[in-house]
Amino acid sequence: MAFEMTYLIFIVPILLLALSIYFFSGRGAFLISGYNTLPEEEQEKYDLKELTRAMGIFTIVMAVLMTFTLFTGMVLNNTMWALVGIICIFVFTVVWIYYMNNNRKIKEKPY
Repeated sequence: MAFEMTYLIFIVPILLLALSIYFFSGRGAFLISGYNTLPEEEQEKYDLKELTRAMGIFTIVMAVLMTFTLFTGMVLNNTMWALVGIICIFVFTVVWIYYMNNNRKIKEKPY
């Protein structure tokens, strides 16, 4: 039972990788919370290509960090490295939120 559960846990990182491919194609802007609720004139201020590319990078890094955390925690039974993975996920998320809110390339559409 535990062996089968190990494989099921890795579905989330695989879904994140598929989502990142969708973001890199430039068609995933409607999935970005906050952007899809903006009025049309506000959405035009953002560089859609740069925004979806940044979210694609975010989902790839999150998939890698989640795979590392799940592998070390469940497969290797190493709690210390699983905790390091969780801390890395938290720190990366905080840094990414700061980056997304202060990146001029995303907020200013090229002319």
